[in-house]
Amino acid sequence: MNLNMKGLKGMVTGGSRGIGKAVIENFIAENMQLATGARDEETLNSVAKNWVNSSYPVFVKPLDVTDETSYQEWFDASISALGGLDVLVSNVSTLTAASGEDRWASRVDVDLMQHIRLTEMALPYLKKSKNPSIVYVASIASVMANNSSTELEYGAIKAALTAYAMKMAHMLGQYGIRVNVVSPGPIVHKDGHWEMMKKDQPDIYNYVASLSLFNRLGTPLEVANAITFLSSPAASNITATNQRVDGGTVKTVNF
Repeated sequence: MNLNMKGLKGMVTGGSRGIGKAVIENFIAENMQLATGARDEETLNSVAKNWVNSSYPVFVKPLDVTDETSYQEWFDASISALGGLDVLVSNVSTLTAASGEDRWASRVDVDLMQHIRLTEMALPYLKKSKNPSIVYVASIASVMANNSSTELEYGAIKAALTAYAMKMAHMLGQYGIRVNVVSPGPIVHKDGHWEMMKKDQPDIYNYVASLSLFNRLGTPLEVANAITFLSSPAASNITATNQRVDGGTVKTVNF
């Protein structure tokens, strides 16, 4: 299938590892013009060396999504490099060591407010695009009531993000802007949370893997493939959806 993404201008947050990195690599294969950022400058620059032979230079700049000034500077520099915006993939999330109300505040900032800030910055440019789309990366934790205690805040705030995305889809349809959510299940990748769990707590890892109909965890590429399709003009009549990429871990009818 030709996804018709050649030359489209895309931003992907958290592009240095995991799902974000896989999305960037898919987009490069589609010959898109790209900008990305991540908090770890060393890792970001190291990964970016693999992108130097892409059809268009990939703009990379360190990014802390919890710092509003840094976020705005990254966005402005990215827009300047791209000359516009067609595709927005809002992907960043992170673990937190905070507890109590501080833990809730941290989760709200990282898993909700930063997505909203990015959206507000991007909308004036997306409204000018002929193929505008937004994809937010949420989680199946948003619909699971039996999450671990460490995912209480994470799941609740990802649910808020999904609700926000659905409302935005209805508000932005008049501008032709498509808005979708991709909700991964547990994903294992190099230096990620579940890779560490596999090494340090294999019983928990194996139990979580057994919840999938395929008896395994997912990969970043499997999530990126869904994001790539939903971001593309090939999905031109798809909006206001929440696409699970979880191997059937959630056992509900998904109407």
